[in-house]
Amino acid sequence: MSGTDLLDQLFTTSARTDADVVALVSGVVGRPIRRQCWVLFLDERAVPVPFLLPVSDLPLQPDEHVEDFATLVAEVCVDNAAAEVVLAWERPGETQLFPVDWEWIDACACAFAERAVRLRGQVVVNATGASMVELHDAEELGPVLR
Repeated sequence: MSGTDLLDQLFTTSARTDADVVALVSGVVGRPIRRQCWVLFLDERAVPVPFLLPVSDLPLQPDEHVEDFATLVAEVCVDNAAAEVVLAWERPGETQLFPVDWEWIDACACAFAERAVRLRGQVVVNATGASMVELHDAEELGPVLR
């Protein structure tokens, strides 16, 4: 199956399970090349909306622009009839999430919730592949998310 066929299949198949979400993100992002965040939009049936939002100009640490980012995502959801979103954190050369990544994960989850944006999940794409971000993994970092 060609890359285009795979993407066509991913964009017409519901992403109902975590494995489906990871497969979708892997198909879209591929091998991590630059530090950025991808926003993928899903409709009410969990089928990907054919609109991607790659954001590469986020500051190293979350600041007041997190609110602007969440507002933008909320507006795109309305404009594209998206029911939920997936955040994919592209991290080339890394094999783990660092405290600053967890700050972004937490800040986005909070800001999206404030704007009633349903966050289906967050995925990290790094040197070891793509995987769902599990909040219990952050507990090992201690007070970073508190």
